[in-house]
Amino acid sequence: MSPLIKRTADSLGVDKSFYKGDFDHNGKTDLLFIGDDNSCQSSRGSCSAVVKVIFDIDNKYMTRSLLLNHFDFVIPKLSTINGKDYISVFYDEVTEDFNSEKYNFYHKIVNKILTYKFDNFVEYNPEPQKYTIEKIFFETEPCFGTCPVFTLELSKNGTSQFIAKTYNFINRNDSFEKIERKSRKTFEKGEGKFTTQIKASDFQKIETILGYINFPELKDDYSVSWTDDQLSTLTITYDNGKIKKIKDYGLVGSYGLTTLYKTLFDLRFNQEWKKIKH
Repeated sequence: MSPLIKRTADSLGVDKSFYKGDFDHNGKTDLLFIGDDNSCQSSRGSCSAVVKVIFDIDNKYMTRSLLLNHFDFVIPKLSTINGKDYISVFYDEVTEDFNSEKYNFYHKIVNKILTYKFDNFVEYNPEPQKYTIEKIFFETEPCFGTCPVFTLELSKNGTSQFIAKTYNFINRNDSFEKIERKSRKTFEKGEGKFTTQIKASDFQKIETILGYINFPELKDDYSVSWTDDQLSTLTITYDNGKIKKIKDYGLVGSYGLTTLYKTLFDLRFNQEWKKIKH
């Protein structure tokens, strides 16, 4: 935890390891807890800090993290809006000074109010918008590791395409070393081109997420402050030919975008894809 974050926590009066609230607004008490399991360290500090919420949903318990990425710690503070519980998070946003000859970085405390929607935390939006989504193009590039590399071309009313390039069908629980020991022919098994008609309910979910995060107002470029991560390109055609393109190095541009990315990643395996034979 950086000194700036520590000072922020002190100024906000956040001095407990857990807090209670109904963060998914289902009438049951949820538990927010803050800690660190000390399982690893990096040059940026702890990479094992945890800030999570345990939800009570349908008499089952599940956890969701409030961390936007693995390196940046957040300070959570309970908020109330119209009598409902929300969580404000404060974190240190680091940006590089590209005009400097040396590696200089700017630090700024950013505050966002989060709500639980779409099975995850997203930025609270009291006035979601509605857009007619016509096409979605989503492409990922390689990272230093086993990030899945693929392209999705999604059409609301026509045929959609999934191009699996590499690392899409490996066992994600395997270590990098174990995967590398396998032959390329083995872990590329199943890669190729696939087509399907996206389920209407899934496309509607994507439209709803995009409307809630108000995607046209998001930045065109996002980037984390470290290297060897993955780059994604998201191109959305909507409302009679309008286009919004978002490049995101690290895939953590915002809470809403990470939720959208997860939904897009999941489409690789929850649709009835048919492989195109050459």
